Amino acid sequence: MGALTCACVVVTGCGTTGTGVRREGPAPSPTVKRPSTAMAPAIARDPQALATMVRRDSSVSQDVREDLTPCAGNTYPMATDTGDLTEGDGPDLVVNVTTCGDGLGVAAYVYRMVNGKYQNVFADERPPVYGSVEDGQLQIIHEVYKVDDPVTFPTGQESVLYAWRGGRFVQVSRSYAGFDAPTPTVRPEPTSTDPAPRPDSDPLDPDLPGASASPSAAGPAAGRR
Repeated sequence: MGALTCACVVVTGCGTTGTGVRREGPAPSPTVKRPSTAMAPAIARDPQALATMVRRDSSVSQDVREDLTPCAGNTYPMATDTGDLTEGDGPDLVVNVTTCGDGLGVAAYVYRMVNGKYQNVFADERPPVYGSVEDGQLQIIHEVYKVDDPVTFPTGQESVLYAWRGGRFVQVSRSYAGFDAPTPTVRPEPTSTDPAPRPDSDPLDPDLPGASASPSAAGPAAGRR
């Protein structure tokens, strides 16, 4: 079963905390910004072209690629942010793939411009996940669950900041905010200096314009809810 349709499964461990996607309840606390049309690359303003590029990226999991098709109304389950994260040839793209119904984050990717093409240089496919650009750094947010947490109420939220160093993203800070207290507080955790794994991805041509293609080109699941 595809990643988007399986996103409501809570991932649990043996008495430890884990991550998973809520089935219902309050909206996720992270807010994924949409790029300014004045500054965003053309592909960020063309959801069909962006979805097509992500589906062509062999480093993206097969489940995500197969399920990245239009929702009802031919809108794509994606949210984007842009900024200068990697000192590439143009603005970097942070692409969040979400569920159709409630917009919960299934995967987050960073695409770096290389000679007019985009290369996937960061991937997090552990839902629920949300990526954004924060003061020139990559912020990745996960909701955290204990084994007995209901899907509507995670225990807390983990936030990790990454900086681009030596051709890879390196974790520079990590914090955790617990939701079980009347006033959640942020507790910093040790910072790792190990670089994040870089996807084995070839540069992809954005293939603009993509909006002229018929909606049926997106795949047989077009119009899903």
